[in-house]
Formats: sequence, C-alpha cells, structure tokens
Amino acid sequence: MSAANVLARRSPAPWRRKFRRAFIPYLFLAPFFITFLAFWLGPIIASFLYSFTDWRGVLDAQFIGTANYERIYNDPRFWLALRNTAFYGLVYVTLLNVLALALALALDSTWLRFKNGLKIGFFLPVTISLVVAAVIFEMVFANGVGLLNIILGALGLPQPDWLGDPEVAIWSIIILRVWRALGYYAVIYFAGLQAIPGDVKEAARLDGCRPWQVTWYMTLPLLKPVILFGVIMSTIWALELFDEPWVLTKGGPADSTLTIVIYLYQAGFQYIELGYAAAVSYVLTFLIVVAAIVQKLLIGREQQ
Repeated sequence: MSAANVLARRSPAPWRRKFRRAFIPYLFLAPFFITFLAFWLGPIIASFLYSFTDWRGVLDAQFIGTANYERIYNDPRFWLALRNTAFYGLVYVTLLNVLALALALALDSTWLRFKNGLKIGFFLPVTISLVVAAVIFEMVFANGVGLLNIILGALGLPQPDWLGDPEVAIWSIIILRVWRALGYYAVIYFAGLQAIPGDVKEAARLDGCRPWQVTWYMTLPLLKPVILFGVIMSTIWALELFDEPWVLTKGGPADSTLTIVIYLYQAGFQYIELGYAAAVSYVLTFLIVVAAIVQKLLIGREQQ
C-alpha cells in the first residue's frame, strides 16, 4: 500500500471536517444555551403551565383550566392593586421624565455652572440599592420626627402622616422613586442631547430663533427616540413596583400602596398559591407588553 493511500485513510473525510468546523463553535456556546433553558426559558414555560393549575408547591398540581384567570378578574383586591399601580405609574412616569428632561437641558446649556458636580450629585442616588433607599426614606417620612415633617413644621406648613395616611402614602412612594431615578434618566437624556449635531441648533439661532424655540421646535423633536426609550423603561419599572412600598408600608395602610407585584408576592409566598401567582405574573406581563406597544404607537405616530 502506498504512502498516499495510508494518509488518505488516516485523514478524516471532508464531511467530517466540515461537521467539526460547524459544531465546535456551538460547543463553546453550549453553556449559555443550557443556562438559558434551565434558568430562563424553562421557568417561563413552566410558570405558564402552572398558571392553569391549583399548585401549592408540595402536592401535585391539579389542572383547573382558566379558573385562576377568572378569579383574578373577579377579585376586587386585584383591581385595587391595578388602580394603585396605574395611578402611581402615570404620576411617576410623567414627573420623572419631565424633571429628567429639564435637568438634562439645564446640564446641556451654556449658562449653568458646576455641571460635573451636579451630575455626580443627581446620579449618586442611583448607586443606592432600592431597599437601602427605602429604609432611609422611612426615617425621612416618619410621622412627627421625620426630617421632612421637621422642615415642613419649621416653615409653618401642614405635617401629614406620610406613611400612615391612605391619601398620602402613595405620594411618599412616588417622591422616593423619582428622587432615586432622576439622575439615571437625566444622564440618558443628556447623552441624547449630546448626540444632536450642534450645527442644527446653531443654524436655528442664526435664523433668529429664540432659545425656547430652538428647544421646542428643534431639540425635542430630534430627541423623541430617546424620550420613547425613557418613557417605556420607566413604565416597565413602574408596573414592577415592589421594593419601596413593601419596605415602607407592606402595601398599606388600607391597601393604599398595594401594587400588582405585592399582590403577586402575597399570593405566592404568603398564601402559597403558586398556581394563582403564576397567573397574576402573566397578567402583569401582558399589561407591560400592552403599555409598551401603546406608547410606541402614540409616540411613533407623532414622529411620522
């Protein structure tokens, strides 16, 4: 047997070489896909299936069809949580984005001084964890002895029970969340403003436009994609509100700060109704998707 025949026998077939070249990259990607299936996609599919069952985590799940979703529809407490979340989300998203945009415009202006210090000062609250921020504001909002009421008393203004009054408690959550997220969204808007070509603004000024006209007719229209991003992201965070009201009020007083996520948490981890909690989670997911689509359509229509 010739040496050429021996080498031909020992060398892998062309299809094997192609297979190895195509397979090896996926071998390196396998850990990601395994982790994704085990800890992401798998639980998503499992929770969807459990949403049609009566399951308490120990005994076998009993299939009950759409009974969990019917129970959600007929539960007044769920609708109260939805109303609280909608009110909070509307006020929070509006205040946060308006204030963050105003702060970004001020940081982008030429008349403001100490910009770097202001950026650091407004962004620092973002670095504080949600739970720590809630604990700090629990002392700020404390009835009678809290820092906020001390300042209001010194100014001769009313001193409400921020965490004990059902009419006021939701506003304490809004104040805390806006304070913490303001710097983050201001940085996003500031980055968007920096991406707008300076020639556009300069041309508008040379045409005789006043500063407010440049901002209203030139800057804001060009910033709409960034505004859309900020509104959608803040809406998602608003609908997922949990940490602050749970630490400050546990959803009280009188369920005035009850949110959908707190309602879900209580169903799943306090009452151990895991199948029902899974159904609530999918209702929440549906609401987030609908809110994002509606906002995209509304703002996208204005851009056309």
